[in-house]
Formats: sequence, C-alpha cells, structure tokens
Amino acid sequence: MKEKEAIEEAVEQLKRGSTMLFPADTIWGISADATNPEAVQKVIDLKGRTAEKSFIVLINSDRMLYNCFRKIPEIVWELMDLADKPLTIVLQGGQFVAPNVLNQDGSLGVRMLKEGSSCYELVKRFNKPIISTSPNFTGQPTPFTFEEIDPKLKEAVDYVFPNQFAKGLQKTASKIIAVGPEGEVKILRK
Repeated sequence: MKEKEAIEEAVEQLKRGSTMLFPADTIWGISADATNPEAVQKVIDLKGRTAEKSFIVLINSDRMLYNCFRKIPEIVWELMDLADKPLTIVLQGGQFVAPNVLNQDGSLGVRMLKEGSSCYELVKRFNKPIISTSPNFTGQPTPFTFEEIDPKLKEAVDYVFPNQFAKGLQKTASKIIAVGPEGEVKILRK
C-alpha cells in the first residue's frame, strides 16, 4: 500500500462514520468526522470520556475556519500567521459541526493544519473538519508515539492509519489559546 492509498482509505472510513487512529500534526489522535454526531459519539464512548469534554477540530483552510464560526476576531489571523508550531485556538460561537463536538458554552477549539503532514492531506481530501483527541482511554497518560498507544485502543478503533506513512508529527501537544469576542487572549496550555 502507498501513502496516497492509505489516505484515500482513511477518507472512505470518515465518510462511513468510522473512528480511526491517525497522525495529527502534533501526536497520534483518535479522529472522526466532526460533522457526524454518531461518529463523534463513538469516539466519546470508545474513550470513556464525559460528554461535557469538548474536542479539538482540525481544519486546513480559511474557508473551513469561516464555516466553523460566526465571528472571527482579527487577532486570530495574526496568531495563526505567527505560529511556528501547532496552535489550537478556542473561539465562541462554534457552528457547522456536530453538537457533541462543541463545548457546553458553545465554544470550539480549532487548529489550522500546515501543509506537509499526513493529516493536512487527509482533511484536504475529506474536505470537512475532523475531530482529534488524545489516543488513550480516559484516565490513562497521553501517548506521544504510536508505539506507546494501548494495543486495546488500536483494536477498538475502526481504522488504524499505517504508521510508516505518519509524517509531520511534532510529538508534543499543541499550545491552546482562547480568544474572546473582542480579541482578548488567554493562554490555556503553553
């Protein structure tokens, strides 16, 4: 199998509402179609997490960002342009994703993928945002490499992207910044 075929298989899995282990731009993650509430619920059930905990959504274009929010403060564009490492931005007024992706307060965390990663290619071909969450069962430590992921989790997802094609991983979690409606910035994770 070639990388392009593996990505095409992952796209087909997302279209079917599958859960998958996929290399994001930071670490491996459990992913699913962010617009499919049943697929998102499968991830919630798989991880054993509470429904109150929200997800990070991975996007690859300005168009997807505009689709995900009613209002985008100007500072968001500056933060994304200046980010030299993966940066997740939390904004109020999330939309056009499954309701169980949003935080209880209606906020949504998004990360704009940069070209060069397997995940960027996946989102580009799928043409919709995907969720990404740490590849562990709730309460377990976060694994930062494929080898550290619990074998039971690897068996529990519907599809595992071939590890040999994982590229562009930082092997560290992203920084998270919340941006308020008037552009006020709060660092949530350094």
